[in-house]
Amino acid sequence: MLAILLVVAAWTFGRRGQSGMSLWPSTVLPITAALLLMLAMAGCGGGGSGGGGGGTTHNPGTPAGTYTLTVTGATSSGASTVSHSMPLTLTVT
Repeated sequence: MLAILLVVAAWTFGRRGQSGMSLWPSTVLPITAALLLMLAMAGCGGGGSGGGGGGTTHNPGTPAGTYTLTVTGATSSGASTVSHSMPLTLTVT
């Protein structure tokens, strides 16, 4: 992917000198390609010890059960402050 990015960047910078080619597309194309490359690399991460599985434990996430969460909101105006708390129940199955 890096090689493709370099080819596209070289092609756009080479075309920049031609008449009718504005600076905007020749700059945006390599930047967009670089961002797509970073997203693709980030999507390839995680998931094992690199040796093909076996021996690693899988984390299934939050254990099943009932959890109580407290959400608090506060605002202030001048010297006065108003806050409100609300308990929420989360059930994980």
